[in-house]
Order: sequence, then C-alpha cells, then structure tokens
Amino acid sequence: MLVTPASAATDISGREPFDTNHILGSICTGSTDLSFWKINVNTGEIRQSDAAAFRFGKLTAPWETFDGYCSYPQSTSWTWPGSESQVSNTLVNCAHKSTLTQNMQTSGSTTSTTENSVSAQFGINWTALEKVLEVQAGGSYTHTWSYAKTSGWSTTTGLAVGPRRVGWLSLRPVMRTVRSNPVFHIYVYKWDGGKSSNWRGRNYNEITSYGAYYDAIGEVIKSDGSPEGQYVAHDRPVRKSDRC
Repeated sequence: MLVTPASAATDISGREPFDTNHILGSICTGSTDLSFWKINVNTGEIRQSDAAAFRFGKLTAPWETFDGYCSYPQSTSWTWPGSESQVSNTLVNCAHKSTLTQNMQTSGSTTSTTENSVSAQFGINWTALEKVLEVQAGGSYTHTWSYAKTSGWSTTTGLAVGPRRVGWLSLRPVMRTVRSNPVFHIYVYKWDGGKSSNWRGRNYNEITSYGAYYDAIGEVIKSDGSPEGQYVAHDRPVRKSDRC
C-alpha cells in the first residue's frame, strides 16, 4: 500500500545552481527548533549562524542568510515483505511412522531503523529525529507500526513434523517504510540590500527537496503486539546430533 499525502512545501530541486538535497539534508537533521543559516547562492556552501549574526551581521554577495525551523511531514508510505527469520525452537520427531504435532511458542522482538538519503554536513541527531518521525511522519500508524517501539512478543502456533524429521517455524514479517521529505519553514530571508519572508524573495516560504529524505522503517504489528506476516514451516532429516 502506498500513501502520498499533500504538501504545501515547494520543491526547490532543479531551481537552483547548487545541490538543494544537500542543503535540506544539512539544515534539517532532527531538530524542530528555530535555526539560523548563511548560504553562498553560487556554490551552495552552507554555514550555521546565530541570532546576533543574523540580525546585525553584514552581508556581501553571493552570501545570503535566513532563519526558520524544520518539520518532518509524512511524504509517502508503503509496505513490503521483510527477511525471513526463525521464531521457534526446533521440534525433533524420532518416530519412524507417526507425525508429531505440537503447539510451538514463537517469539521475537520488533525492530526499527532510520535511514537518510544524503550526508548531513553538521551531523544528524538520530534520537531527536526518531522522536519527530514517530509523531510527525508516522502518526497515522501509531498503533500498527513498531517504529521506535522495540519490544518483545510471543504467541503460540501449531507445527506438524513428519517421521524422522526436524521442524521449526520462521516468520516473514510485513514491514512498513514511512518516508519524510523535511521541510524548512522560513521566517526571514535576507541578502545584501533586501529581505523578505520567503525563500530568496520568491513566493514560497516552505521549501523541500525531494532527493533529501528520511525513511522510518519498522514492522507492521497486530493488536497483541506481534508482527503481521506469514509463518513458514521448515524441516530437514534427523541427524546424529539430534540424538534420536
């Protein structure tokens, strides 16, 4: 399933002579606080600034400066099959003719990861980013998504093992990716001799660049906390080490 919500932000990729993915990936690294930046509009070099330099510093072209804050809205979301892994103990059937049937306890722990598409010039606050993505990018999936909620789970599933076979259960979980293209909300943008409340004096004050994104990845979970997915029964012949 793919979900693509609307966004009011303007994609500036391809509209500037510099790498806008690098800009968004460098200024939006997990924080939602007010921040101050200085940019060389010829090369795309970006520097951190502060309130005093922003208010009173002198600007010389091609350097311009802006302030504002980042948000991390959900851009797209999709599900996909995860890697199969064993979730039960092995069940050994030493009998020569009868099938062994038993309820097996299956267990594991949910997992989540966060990935980014571009290198962040000033580092990424992964702890803060995980928190904002859980709320802002993944709010639609709060109760059905394991992202940022690592926890153990256990359930019981039946398993039948044929004569002289060893069996076990694996799980192919359903994973969800929620992608966020960070948005920078501009308060004031200044250049030598002018200022405005939008990006470079144009008509948009919320900017994004679609090649800059964060992916929040976790398992889809059921109401009991166990992951959605498909159980797969495996078996093999008994061996000497199985002590039949």
